Amino acid sequence: MSNDFSRPYLSAASCSGYFLIGLVVSLTGVGLNSFAQQLSISPTQVGSYFFFFIGFSTFFTLFATGMLIDRFGQKPVLVAGSLICGVAFLLVSQAQSLTAACFCMFLLGTGSACMTGGLNTLINHLYPANPAQALNLANMFFGLGALSLPFMASWLLASFGIASLLDLASLFCFLPAILFATGRFPPNAAVEKFRLKNAAKAFSSPLVPLFALILFFYVGLEASIGTWSRLAVVNKWQIGSPLDQLILTGYWSSLVLGRLFAGTVFKNIPGHKLVLLCAAGACAGITLFIFAPSMYLGACALWFTGLCFAPIFPSTLGIAGNIFKIYTGTIFSLVIACGVLGGVVLTTGVGQLAGISSLSTAFVLILASALLLLAMQFLASRRITKDYLITKATQS
Repeated sequence: MSNDFSRPYLSAASCSGYFLIGLVVSLTGVGLNSFAQQLSISPTQVGSYFFFFIGFSTFFTLFATGMLIDRFGQKPVLVAGSLICGVAFLLVSQAQSLTAACFCMFLLGTGSACMTGGLNTLINHLYPANPAQALNLANMFFGLGALSLPFMASWLLASFGIASLLDLASLFCFLPAILFATGRFPPNAAVEKFRLKNAAKAFSSPLVPLFALILFFYVGLEASIGTWSRLAVVNKWQIGSPLDQLILTGYWSSLVLGRLFAGTVFKNIPGHKLVLLCAAGACAGITLFIFAPSMYLGACALWFTGLCFAPIFPSTLGIAGNIFKIYTGTIFSLVIACGVLGGVVLTTGVGQLAGISSLSTAFVLILASALLLLAMQFLASRRITKDYLITKATQS
């Protein structure tokens, strides 16, 4: 395979891919009310059904994606994922039934799974010296994509409707397909002979299930807050558009800012320590949001939570990339799949609990999940520190 590849070009293409994933993740939260009117169901049903079908397809697709990446490389997976997402955005804007809309969400989940698995392993291969820093900076564009949709919605929905917003979003999905199709990939971005038996050996480390649980709770938390926080703010303080969309935009903006800080200002802090500190900060932010007496304090608490959330996902993958040098695609896809499962379980659970009781009560489930995330990261940090000390003593 040729070594003639451009790291800046592939990095730019990857950033456009992360932007795409941000659009997919923020779609449900942005369009709750519009989709409810389009499909003649309640906003809580939209959130529950959409996230279930996106998460269900993403979870199962990721298992196949990891093995395909390790065998054939990222290029075909990334091109296919971009195209599928673009088509799904176009189709959902025309869906007139819940069944048709859920099928579109299934397609979106499949496409985003291809993008997620491919992008994270590609960045890990492009920047092997410090994958955590590179992943934090690249994942800023996930936040940019996620905040762009509510920002565009604040002025497009009222005048042109959800269909125009989705048609515009689909255009951004086709850009990564063009960039990846015309790019050259590094030779270390694929494994020549994938063997499932050998790949299973990489799962023997106790850190693999810990990383999986960390992402299970993290993705669930990020998705749940991104989906339900706008509606919670509206219900609690009776505010309307565009202020509610701007508050949600602030949440996604804080993810961008947090990843920028993690990749620059805090780049010298060991990844496992940074994630532990951020998990503790997120618990404090969620608690303050639940009990905030005013909209202003609640919005600030929501943004602070996003700031703390920001480095957890990319830093965890960066740590995993440093520890597991072979079958990275399979391991990344496995732990990300567990994260997607967390997004389905927690986001759907919050919606179901809100339907039975209230959205304020359902946010207690979010707080409990944040505390469990903190506990899992504490155990992972202890294990990483222990393994480091053992390795250092052996080398001495």
